[in-house]
Amino acid sequence: MENLIVYPENQKQLSILKSLLEEMKIRFKSGVEVEELQDWQKKLIDEGIEDIKAGRFTSAEEVSKKARECIK
Repeated sequence: MENLIVYPENQKQLSILKSLLEEMKIRFKSGVEVEELQDWQKKLIDEGIEDIKAGRFTSAEEVSKKARECIK
């Protein structure tokens, strides 16, 4: 079965949608979901920041240039 994600623009729309779903006995999940980063993800981000500070990175322009050269 397919799922829907809806984005009500205000509290009134949200309330009406919830009431409708409850009346139709349609299961739904509500709330603002914020996913916490896991430790391994935080570590990779920190490593990336350190690489940038140390000058170990390639700009987007350089990557695009190399990619264009590869497809010639």
